[in-house]
Amino acid sequence: MRRALLLAILLGGVSVAGAAAFLLQSRVAGCAPIPLLAENLLPNPQLLRATPTAPMPDGWLADAPGAQLRGPAVDQQGFDYDGDGRAIQLIGIANAIQSPAAAIQPGQAYCLVARTLTDSDKQSTTRLQARFRWLDGSGQLVHEDASTWQTVALWQAQAPPRDWSILSAAFTAPERASQLVVRIAPASDDRVYLDAMRVQHGGQPEPQAPVVADQPIELAAWPAGYQGALSFSFDWETAMGGLIHSRSVDDPYGDQDPVARALRMREGVTTTLRLFRPHQIRATYFANGYNFLLGNPQRRLFMDNPTFAWARTEEPYAWRTNVWTSRPWFAPDPYGTVASDPAWYFGDLVPLLQAERQAIETHTFSHLYAGFASPTQLQADTLAWNAIAAERQVGPARALAFPWSGSAGMSDTSWSALEEAGLSVVTRTNRSQRQYQIVRAEDPHCRPVPGHERILACPDFYLTPRSAPQALGLIDRAIAEQGMIDLWAHTEEVTSAEQLAAWGQVVNYAAQRQADGELWIAPLTEIADWQQARSRVQITASTDQPGDARLVVQIANPSTIALRGLTLLLPFAPGQLLINGVSAQGVINQQQISIDLPAGATVELIAWPKK
Repeated sequence: MRRALLLAILLGGVSVAGAAAFLLQSRVAGCAPIPLLAENLLPNPQLLRATPTAPMPDGWLADAPGAQLRGPAVDQQGFDYDGDGRAIQLIGIANAIQSPAAAIQPGQAYCLVARTLTDSDKQSTTRLQARFRWLDGSGQLVHEDASTWQTVALWQAQAPPRDWSILSAAFTAPERASQLVVRIAPASDDRVYLDAMRVQHGGQPEPQAPVVADQPIELAAWPAGYQGALSFSFDWETAMGGLIHSRSVDDPYGDQDPVARALRMREGVTTTLRLFRPHQIRATYFANGYNFLLGNPQRRLFMDNPTFAWARTEEPYAWRTNVWTSRPWFAPDPYGTVASDPAWYFGDLVPLLQAERQAIETHTFSHLYAGFASPTQLQADTLAWNAIAAERQVGPARALAFPWSGSAGMSDTSWSALEEAGLSVVTRTNRSQRQYQIVRAEDPHCRPVPGHERILACPDFYLTPRSAPQALGLIDRAIAEQGMIDLWAHTEEVTSAEQLAAWGQVVNYAAQRQADGELWIAPLTEIADWQQARSRVQITASTDQPGDARLVVQIANPSTIALRGLTLLLPFAPGQLLINGVSAQGVINQQQISIDLPAGATVELIAWPKK
């Protein structure tokens, strides 16, 4: 009897211990706080600051304004999750917060958990991504891992969420890592709050980005060995575009007659083509919807002839009048034809651009301010542009130039609407507020839009007679940094003698750099397509054979874009070279060679060093 009782007690103890161990293991795997066992490794997780005026907690950093300590105990604004009255506010798609460095050990798993909330005025959820930056003892980056993009709970006064959402990530510290810095970035400009952040041992590590080994060959940035890329582009508007609806905060011609301006916009198509024709340069013309019309005597209505509540005078909207909040956006249409009202319809000019293979892309149908517009308005605008462009045999838009550089305020849903519509590149993004500046002319490289990486944002520079010397410098910089730049103006700004002289100087300079083999000039979509496809190229070296000095590599293009003129930089000038088994005698003794790599294809290259 006693033995049975003792056995039962022992078995019960084992069962309890097993359950406790399982519970402990589950909490560690789930990155849940475990008293006395799992301390928070983040320095200053309480978000304390030494001085009341400091924008961020001690040790925490932000990339730009728009990230700061907020909460009821700080300034009577914002939200607080854990009851201490403090949380970090993050605003801006080009912004991020960064934690102080935490001490870690290589080879061990670490996890992050944070509580997140958004009170978007667009009534749109957004997403966040956490990045683990692993540093060595001297603070140098060893490796970086990124979590998935994770949805943030939306707070609405009429329907508050039951709880804040959880942002989580877990990775294993790589060799040589001794410190961990966590960065958190948003996928939109919506305001987000972060609180109750902790880093501890444990979690279930996600698949990690492989450490990129040195490749046996390098790829040049641009086709045919060009060192930099350049696009010329124009915002091309009828009177119905930004001219009649002008916000004109920084428009030097905003007080001029919109009809006279539209006639100059029309003239600018002829003058710009005249500049490009001798050099066979192809540019991008960003058009509004009325650019495709030959007239509108049928009194067609577009986008249900909307009014826009955001087109008003108070900040940050800054319209010159409130009239468009009640007057339908397309009401000024004279319902005439190209012959009777040439300032209002440009459909007769489209064949001129098509004949010279110029690209026509979207400047939005209605010349709306995308950052103020709702996702539904932006989607309706894109659908209208594609439909009316098709009437002139112009394909669906793939590039967007934001009117008024109005990307600030774009919600995650708005970016998704562009992505789902097939947009692959944007330009004229916000250039005045750092937290919204995805790209800048001073850093001439296209960057993926955070959370919407199928879209590249490319830097642009406004070319005028005064700014022409800077434009020449930016071309040089793009070449030096293997980057790109878009030089632009409105077509009306390439019509006077002074404007034509400035543009002619820059076009001739760029054409010469292209002739010298340094600069690739192409429409913006082609530049973006190349960059995206090149970034996906896979290079695989075959297993070395003992005593074999050959270089054997496979170069695969998994994208849908053909890479014609893909330039390879070999480690030596080969004495013999085979490409897909065929001798390439024409490039023997050259370290730089160009190949054509079709979409979905793989090329095998075998090179022998000179004996």
